[in-house]
Amino acid sequence: MSGVAAAWPIWLLATLCGVAAQAAKLALALSAGRRPAWPALFESVGLPSLHASVLSCWTVLLGRRAGWDAPESSLALVFTTIVIHDSMRLKGSAQEQRETLWRLVARLRTDDGVRDRAAELRKVWAHDPLHVVSGVLFGILFALISGGSC
Repeated sequence: MSGVAAAWPIWLLATLCGVAAQAAKLALALSAGRRPAWPALFESVGLPSLHASVLSCWTVLLGRRAGWDAPESSLALVFTTIVIHDSMRLKGSAQEQRETLWRLVARLRTDDGVRDRAAELRKVWAHDPLHVVSGVLFGILFALISGGSC
């Protein structure tokens, strides 16, 4: 397969990595919950992180094909690092904002559904370090397996 996959465009392999990461996420959700967790297919957060999987796969594939000293590889590595770093930093800010909002809404004496909507916002939509690390490893392994010896 490595000869065939090596001829595939990098964007296609990175997309397939994203599909495989989402399938892995669904499989993990199924094994943990013992029931279909179809929304997991459409969430970028979770184990493994979709962002980290796709970008690390893209970076490794590009580095292996163009060479690690190519400007494109440098750009991919910097872009991947920034996105992963920002997704981790966003978690802390979003968590603080959710908790502050929840405290404010909890003090309301209204029954117009605001509390229900605020409770839904408490759901974590950010990346945990474990999710990101597993996504990076998933993407790297996918790139090494699917990209062959470029």
